[in-house]
Amino acid sequence: MTTKTLPTWNLKDLYSSPEDQNLASTLHGAGKAAAKFEKKYRGKLAQKAKSPGSFASLLEEYSDIYETAASPVIYASLRFAETSSDPARGALLQQMRAEHTAIVRHLLFFDLEILKIPAGAIKKLVDAAPMKPFKNYMKQVLSGKKHRLSEPEERLLADKALTGRSAFSRLFDEEMGAAEYIVKQGKGHKKLSQTEVLNLLHHSKRPVRREAARSLSEGLKSNSRRTAYIYNTLIEDKAVNDRYRRYSASEDARHMDNQISREMVDALCEAVQESYSLVQNYYRFKKKVLGVPSLYDYDRYAPVASSEKKISYVKARELILESFASFSEDFAGVAELFFKNNWIDARERKGKRGGAFCQMGTPSMHPYVFINYSGSMRDVFTLAHELGHGIHGYLMQGQNYLNYDVPLTVCETASVFSEMLLFDHLKTHESSPKELFALSMHKIESIFATVYRQISMFLFERDVHAAREHGELLPEEYGQLWMARQKEMFKNSVTLEDGYQWWWSYIPHFIHTPFYVYAYAFGELLTLSLFKQYEEKPEGFPQKFMELLASGGSKSPADLVRPFRVNMKSAEFWRGGVSVIEDMMKDTKKLYGSL
Repeated sequence: MTTKTLPTWNLKDLYSSPEDQNLASTLHGAGKAAAKFEKKYRGKLAQKAKSPGSFASLLEEYSDIYETAASPVIYASLRFAETSSDPARGALLQQMRAEHTAIVRHLLFFDLEILKIPAGAIKKLVDAAPMKPFKNYMKQVLSGKKHRLSEPEERLLADKALTGRSAFSRLFDEEMGAAEYIVKQGKGHKKLSQTEVLNLLHHSKRPVRREAARSLSEGLKSNSRRTAYIYNTLIEDKAVNDRYRRYSASEDARHMDNQISREMVDALCEAVQESYSLVQNYYRFKKKVLGVPSLYDYDRYAPVASSEKKISYVKARELILESFASFSEDFAGVAELFFKNNWIDARERKGKRGGAFCQMGTPSMHPYVFINYSGSMRDVFTLAHELGHGIHGYLMQGQNYLNYDVPLTVCETASVFSEMLLFDHLKTHESSPKELFALSMHKIESIFATVYRQISMFLFERDVHAAREHGELLPEEYGQLWMARQKEMFKNSVTLEDGYQWWWSYIPHFIHTPFYVYAYAFGELLTLSLFKQYEEKPEGFPQKFMELLASGGSKSPADLVRPFRVNMKSAEFWRGGVSVIEDMMKDTKKLYGSL
């Protein structure tokens, strides 16, 4: 399959080019509006709070300024993702971030002044009917009261982020985007991108997988000093911010943003860690299926089907839309907009950022999907996953901008559910027992990557942030902590080769969004439980589910899932999600026995 015919997204929906006059005028207009807002309302919020209707109008104005200021930054970040090795694109992104920060300076007073309103007055305000669209937002502002600083300090941290976190995050992206890995092919060698090397780990031929793993390990090792320095700097930067904001643990800021407690996360980790034996049993089973004496790290994603059939992008579109339509025609209809309107960038190319993501945008801007599509079944599931995010973002367009920022724990719900819809559709329509077995194995491995691998990585993050308190970590020390958590999960079911200790260093979430990764496991197990409810009682479920998505951030995660009778504080609830995985494994083993 040639990738040259694959679509690239149409960013002209945002701006015609980096030279588009609207780019500068948008920022200028948002800056003027922010300055006017500050002049008009600074020192007057307590008085305004006496009238809930007036305060709600004020919040709408505040929300609109943020929404307007967001689009230039989103445009620049999407262009940077297209070719992260292009210095001009990096420079534009930095410029847009700097101008956005200048706008935000005018608005920093707002939340801080809200926190000074007397408790009785603020409670009366939040509970008033006109404030209903902003109730959850206000609750979040108030819950973070003890972690806010003075306005000059908040301004300083916002300004320093440009030369701190965002600068080092950009450097990481540029390094990974430009990295080349030398792979032996026949009698010669070939330079491949990180995405291309990672794709080879799914190759049917073991020598190809082994060579890809060797090449990736050597490439990551050669760059490990620089990557470790970036990570060390960002961890220390976060520790400084956390100290000033009075967080007791490095992960607590993420939990607050996710609107959940550490108790919920610990319950999730407990349920996952105590079921590590599922992972170990599965890989012992896969060793038997592959007929190898030992299963190495590069064998984990080895296909078990007799052939590696490529799936065209057109076919992927057909499969995804059919599976979505079986759930809801409206759900499928939103996904179809992404294909029809070029809201997807699927083409692989030199310098393009690796991986996949969905840029949610704003209530007045449709989302964009980013993927490196090479035609594997894994890519089809990834596309379905990101389209789930896209549907979520599209359905949230009825919310204001302040409610458009969905907690990470909830934002994975639509994406994982979309993958399950695709899996269920493929199971139903696959007539070959061998292909059905391969599909089931693929799905289990995908779930393992989303649940067990992510929790293992979250625990690794806990370890490195704790260890960094005693000084900078050497690249080898990161590797030791990585291997300890990986061995805890795999035990003796997978042989981890020398070189695997460097694989911590290409994970972008560690850099961009510390402690993000548990949200994947959270979303996967939550969605498995929801999907089980859908299978048992489908009537009325699609409407309830789409209402959940359309609610955006207007409710807390606990309130969003309340109609589904979910208790996220209970380890028993999470064990229910694990039991779905256990059932899938039993069915897959039975299928293998019948081949």
